[in-house]
Amino acid sequence: MTSVPRTPILVVGGGLVGLSTALLLDHHEVPYVLVERRGAASPLPRSRGLHVRTGEIYRRLALTERVDAAAAVALRAGRFGGAWTGETLSTATPFDFGPDGPGAAMGRGVPSPARFVFLPQVLLEPVLAATAAERGGDLRFGVELIDFEEGLDGVLATLRDATGAESRLFADHLIAADGAGSGIRRRLGIGGWKLPPTHHYLNVFAHVDLTGVLHGRSFSQCEIDGPVRGLVLSKNNTDEWSFHLEYDPIVSTPDDYPDEYCRELIAAMIGRSDLDIRILARAAWDTGAFVADDYRSGRVFLVGDAAHRHAPWGGFGGNTGVADAHNLVWKLAAALSGTAGPELLDSYTAERRPRALVAVEQSRLGTDFHTRYGLPNPDNADDLARKLDLDTVMSRYRYTPADREPVALHVDTLTGQTGTRVPHLWLDPDEELSTLDLCGPGFAVLVAGTGTPWRDAVSRAGRSTGVEIEVHYLPEQPWRESAGLPAGGALLVRPDLHVASRLDTADPDMLLAALRTALGAAIPARATLG
Repeated sequence: MTSVPRTPILVVGGGLVGLSTALLLDHHEVPYVLVERRGAASPLPRSRGLHVRTGEIYRRLALTERVDAAAAVALRAGRFGGAWTGETLSTATPFDFGPDGPGAAMGRGVPSPARFVFLPQVLLEPVLAATAAERGGDLRFGVELIDFEEGLDGVLATLRDATGAESRLFADHLIAADGAGSGIRRRLGIGGWKLPPTHHYLNVFAHVDLTGVLHGRSFSQCEIDGPVRGLVLSKNNTDEWSFHLEYDPIVSTPDDYPDEYCRELIAAMIGRSDLDIRILARAAWDTGAFVADDYRSGRVFLVGDAAHRHAPWGGFGGNTGVADAHNLVWKLAAALSGTAGPELLDSYTAERRPRALVAVEQSRLGTDFHTRYGLPNPDNADDLARKLDLDTVMSRYRYTPADREPVALHVDTLTGQTGTRVPHLWLDPDEELSTLDLCGPGFAVLVAGTGTPWRDAVSRAGRSTGVEIEVHYLPEQPWRESAGLPAGGALLVRPDLHVASRLDTADPDMLLAALRTALGAAIPARATLG
């Protein structure tokens, strides 16, 4: 293999999840090559919102300012939000969400330094790609993976560029971010759990000025239930919109919808025949669901839609995929550094697959438009009773520690429970520094109060194990209240901002044992703190 170039990680797929994976690898100082067969990003808006959990991850990657700037462009017409319904867009009326507005459907909120951001994927991906390139990432657009072969010490990939020239690349690990139809997953023979689609749509992204129809109002989604059935989704609240035309696959196919016919249907959905409608892109999709049986096969890992696919209701797809990468990359970094045991990489599927099943159930509950927004109707009482808000699904999720009995998948509040995202607490009067900012890319020990024992114990543990650990002393009373700790107690936090262990005292042996568990028992037994 000496004549073949080598990289620690090969990422296949340059969409939202693949690019986020690349930036996370850079955060952990892991070299990578990313290949994407497309020469340019898809013009379809697709995912349109970044959940708070994604915002927290991007905050640690120093992306917040760039994301906010792109979001400001997306919302140049003003506020985004709300849901409408009607026979046409011209006659549609908004849902009554009560005094809390449409945000009430998103949840009661999790304390966080981040916030929900409306930003279509088509505007986000160029920001991620440009940032990854500026930071020295090896991004190869217009390059396709055409074959790969896994060996004991890595994966040999065959690549082909836009000119047809082929080359080979050897990688320690391969990350498949190649979408719902993942050729890598199929090649590996990984099956999965499925649900059949309930609806089929043709997504037609179009340029049409609707300012004269909306009269300053805005919405996120509008359900059209008239002679033409479907959805209208906002991209910029002015002249770029996604029209999702519902069709019956028994009687027609997407090929039966030429552009002129699509323009007629869009005009009918709007309720106006005098508008100039220019089609920019189109793609068929359905609400079928799939969750892979395993997210790993040897040295190959699945992330995002390659691992799970479901309806877009709730916006769980891309956001869940970014969280997949956040969970996986620190583990790969630890494995490459020699500090992780084999169980750590196995924990990727164990932790992330149950989370995908939750997203599938919640997106399926959103099939009904009222249920999607948490509003009762005569037929949805049972579904509403099972529906979880976005913050519960994305931020209150709890990983079950490998050495513990299974626990509830979600918690009511984040109070430093093992397996949950570390609690957020502002540490300065200007509310610029959060406890989340103290965690990653290595491990962190967040202590309630001041004193030297923890700093000594952490320093000795780092020297003995080779694991990067930082210790931070936090204001005793507020941190004890936030994390339920005794005075001098601490949380050991993983690089992905999740609590690895609760430690009541600065006991070096307890800290070492907690690190061994968090890293898959990789730290050799001879590494002592004496």
